[in-house]
Amino acid sequence: MTGLNESLPYLSSEFTLVTELDIIFLVLIGLIFWAINKTIGFQLFFLLSFSVTISHIIQLFFPGLIIGNNWVPLTHLPVQAVMTFFSFFIPLTRNRLELVACVAPILAFSITFLFFTQSSVFSIVGAILIGGFIVYGFYRSFDWIGAMPDRYIMAFAIILPVFLVALIYPNTQALLHTGYLLGAGVGISLEFIKVRMSIPSASFRSRITGCGIGLVGIALVKIFSPILFSWMPLPLFTMGLIIGLWITLIVPTLLVLTKLYQQDGIADVIKNR
Repeated sequence: MTGLNESLPYLSSEFTLVTELDIIFLVLIGLIFWAINKTIGFQLFFLLSFSVTISHIIQLFFPGLIIGNNWVPLTHLPVQAVMTFFSFFIPLTRNRLELVACVAPILAFSITFLFFTQSSVFSIVGAILIGGFIVYGFYRSFDWIGAMPDRYIMAFAIILPVFLVALIYPNTQALLHTGYLLGAGVGISLEFIKVRMSIPSASFRSRITGCGIGLVGIALVKIFSPILFSWMPLPLFTMGLIIGLWITLIVPTLLVLTKLYQQDGIADVIKNR
């Protein structure tokens, strides 16, 4: 069985950094999903997970080019993740200050890796282009995604991660984000249909409590992951699946059952979507 501590030889240092960034991104996505906007939180979660998965696939099947006497990767995993996360907010900005706040982290990460590591300009530019294209493609697909019936959206949320798992396997260390994709896709579909957590109806105290419950759950899963998942055939995929469901379905269900949040009506859910 594959342990949680194995690493891919071709990106061990990058993978370590992405693992650290992963915690930060999960916290931010959870806060957005539980306290600000479910749709934005899910879209950001799904896009980031998809982008990191695509980066893994690129490095598995198209690892790089020989430029001169050097082997240069086509993308840079941490920069692509940061690019995807922050560029998602660029179309949502309302003024120059918000635009600068989105662009500055991307530039900071890119410059840091360019001048203080052995990362090449080609890899960093490739990561920025790939991450930006994924976000651009997502925004361009709004019309046909919004018109899809719920059953088709759920089918897509299941088929896409399963297809990506088939591509990546047996490199199981790269399956964490495919687990996120499956958990988030199935979770948000069920949440919109069954749970319908209403964020506007919740008080500030309820939102703080809800975020606290959610973050404690993520922390516990991460801390006890060697015990909970290491005995499974696909430990990281399973952990990603559980965290995806926790953020998009389990926490909203707990918040509604405990009356911290109210439920939206069916008409409100359809309107919000």
